[in-house]
Amino acid sequence: MIYDLLEVFRKKYEIEGDKLILDNYALKDGLYIKIKDESIEYFIKSSRKVKMDGKSITEHDFKDISGIMQSKDYEWFKSRDYYSNVIDTGKSYDAPKKTIHNNNYLTLFMKIENFLNVEFSYLRAKLFKKVLNFKEFDSKNEKKILENFCHLIKPLSRKKDIVKKMRELERILPQIQEFAKEYNPKEYIRIFFEKGKDIYKSESAIYLALKLYNDNKYSIEVDGNILGLSNYNMGLNSKKPFLEQKTKKLSTPFMVSTTMALEVKLFFDWLALQPYKTDLFKNMFVNKFSDNGKAIINDFDYLPVKIEEFKDSILVKNFLQIKEKTDFEIKELFTLETIVDEVFYNKQLKNNYFRDDLKVSDFVSKKLQQLIFETKYAMVNYFKKYNEKEFYQVIKKYGTDFVIEHLRQNRDYRAKESLNLKFSLLQYKGEAVMDIKEVQKKVITKLETSDYSDLSSEEFFYLCGQTAKYLLTKSKSGKKDADMLEPFLRAKSVKKLKDEIKFTFFKYKHEIGLNQTKFNNALSLITAYEKDDVFNSDSFLVGVLSQNLFYMKKEEN
Repeated sequence: MIYDLLEVFRKKYEIEGDKLILDNYALKDGLYIKIKDESIEYFIKSSRKVKMDGKSITEHDFKDISGIMQSKDYEWFKSRDYYSNVIDTGKSYDAPKKTIHNNNYLTLFMKIENFLNVEFSYLRAKLFKKVLNFKEFDSKNEKKILENFCHLIKPLSRKKDIVKKMRELERILPQIQEFAKEYNPKEYIRIFFEKGKDIYKSESAIYLALKLYNDNKYSIEVDGNILGLSNYNMGLNSKKPFLEQKTKKLSTPFMVSTTMALEVKLFFDWLALQPYKTDLFKNMFVNKFSDNGKAIINDFDYLPVKIEEFKDSILVKNFLQIKEKTDFEIKELFTLETIVDEVFYNKQLKNNYFRDDLKVSDFVSKKLQQLIFETKYAMVNYFKKYNEKEFYQVIKKYGTDFVIEHLRQNRDYRAKESLNLKFSLLQYKGEAVMDIKEVQKKVITKLETSDYSDLSSEEFFYLCGQTAKYLLTKSKSGKKDADMLEPFLRAKSVKKLKDEIKFTFFKYKHEIGLNQTKFNNALSLITAYEKDDVFNSDSFLVGVLSQNLFYMKKEEN
């Protein structure tokens, strides 16, 4: 998977180089210091959330201590900051303490709370002495890696420069610590010595060669070249040994060359900086998330086709005759996605496609949370991967659950829209759906003519829905919500449904006159129904949500 994506990235990188990454790279909030010819320049990088056109955006500032924006200095720091970062804190030079987050002698990156208490002797031992000649890296594989950098490490001029920078930092460290006391201790302090960008990059290359692999103990030498275990999307270590291939002489799942490992590192650096999109690559679906600033790919697929417009528009009919609502067509996939999200999921799907930590809240009930978890992958497969197969199965299986959930949350209008959308989508795929007008017409005829011939299953459940809703409107309670409908929604058999209607009738019978022929005929038809049908939720819900027969005037019938 990674190497398929890497092939595309490599072509871009060959053209643009590090600019491909740096264009989107941003400095962390904190205190930035440039040491140049014994002078010290201080800068503050900050960010804040602001509202613009109803959306929350992040604004960034990079100012000197007098409060003046310094965009040119920002660019100077940006590239050097990127080259100087450790891959992760577990690969810092002072691990396992992990307080030094830079990878070369030209910088010092620490959290301010650690920086205020650090002794220079610690920095001398854990940073400067280590990078002076890298003697502490003495394993066979590490020595082999360092052979490729002798031309960078051995020159006397480099060693003199390290000593010079070390002494300079020792001299000014108390002064910088005193200044940093006034700053937010939760942020970073990042100190840079004035030096060319190429020097920063070459020093970074030595660190990367040593720390690029997951763990150098897994590395092997083949034909004079080092092969090792990739550090990306790979969790193999002493605490997580389950990826080891125990039955093979070479226990690592796969090995990559140093060149390939570096390309993978660059690719993930770039990926971590990209906005959240699943179509970053042509004809490929990639879902990534950020784990402490590192990009993790958790889903990938090839896209043989891309659907933008439907060959035949989807007609969404107003089956339930919602007032001031008309039929409309859906011509594009993204429009369907928006409507499905809004109507079925109450706008809680798209933002939660790839979240496994979705919590119950004022916007997401326990049932909606369950529905999202059970159906979202089918939605992703359709709206992001253009595979419709599971989508229509989900609509058929779960569509009614969305209707009921809206009713339980007192969203009657949304419940009606959901039933309209379910019927419309199924009809679009050639499925037979309830002919509401025809059922309504037949039931009205029977009620007005006292025709007691058998009801069909659709007619029975529709009439039960109508009757239940009518009875509940007779309640004198000021609070009329979904709780009143709950006993009917829980009824899963004809007998239970009839019992609930009977119970509710006796509860409100004092509100119903003896001369209400239509209602009395309806009750007789329901009581006389003897078939043991499977509960038809859709027909019952149509009865609940559509215009009530018992309030219709004769000319409306």
